[in-house]
Amino acid sequence: MASRKPKAKPANRQSVRHQSHSHPLRVFKAKEDDESVCSGCELPLTGQAFKCTKSDCDYLLHKSCFDLPVETNHKSHRNHPLTLLYSPPDEESVYTCDACDQYGSGFTYHCSICKYNLHVGCASLPEAIEREDHEHTLTLLYGTPCKGREDTTYICSACEETVMEDLWVYCCRECDYGTHVYACAAYEDRESNEEEEEEEEEEGEASTSPASKMKSLMKAQEEMAAMQLEARIMNDANEAALDLWDHPKRRYYW
Repeated sequence: MASRKPKAKPANRQSVRHQSHSHPLRVFKAKEDDESVCSGCELPLTGQAFKCTKSDCDYLLHKSCFDLPVETNHKSHRNHPLTLLYSPPDEESVYTCDACDQYGSGFTYHCSICKYNLHVGCASLPEAIEREDHEHTLTLLYGTPCKGREDTTYICSACEETVMEDLWVYCCRECDYGTHVYACAAYEDRESNEEEEEEEEEEGEASTSPASKMKSLMKAQEEMAAMQLEARIMNDANEAALDLWDHPKRRYYW
């Protein structure tokens, strides 16, 4: 009687833990075609990343989000350190970033004293960038040059919309030119060099430039804002209906 060979045991993939998630995570390489989104920064997921080991859990993290420091001192908020939160503060479903005034529902750098919030993507924006449509370097400012001036508004040179004085801008120190952080980044992404994109594809890694991140961030946040508005309208309608049910209005008064 022939002896049977024992079945080979499946190889155990090394798993790691992260404070943001209750299940173990394992390393994998995400592809752009997967259309996955990072649960931390809410941007498209490509390149080396982490995913939940549970088949029914879609928790995913960029490696850069996995490695974020739990506390940071940021130049935009010098009075207090910012703490990394893995969900919106105060048990809310979303927060508003004080850098770009857009929604977020994933990780945030937060000051509990000042109620100050930053997208993790905004917190890592470079202090200077170049634009092909402008000859000078643009510097990141944590508020418009018009901040504190009465009867003065700041207009984005890219989209020609008003920028609130407390929002971050990329500004030219040589001339009167400046943009929203996301308008500037979106333009830079459109004008990206095709050769660089081909190199990234060959290496199997997606662009992690601030330009790409901010463009993806704005698209995701616009979709989230629309969903939040729709949910708010439905909630108001439901509350109005319940109010009529509990307190029916009289048709006649005397």
